[in-house]
Amino acid sequence: MNKVTKTFSTKQGVVTLSDPFFTLMADQPQVEVTYKPNNYSGWGMCKTYNAIEVSDFTQADAELFASTADSKLRIQGYAA
Repeated sequence: MNKVTKTFSTKQGVVTLSDPFFTLMADQPQVEVTYKPNNYSGWGMCKTYNAIEVSDFTQADAELFASTADSKLRIQGYAA
């Protein structure tokens, strides 16, 4: 199980920074950023970054990550 290092509560859901389960041939330490929406029903999104890229991850970064992830994961209706 991943060791949780930081958790942020956002308008869309929860963003968590943790150690990844595994990494393949990474030159630098890795951090996994995970987004789970408020109406979590077994799905979410995660992305792995070099630890240096998210060393100063703030609430504003979490809000942006959640907003971007939510917009990519939800099916948008369209007018025919």
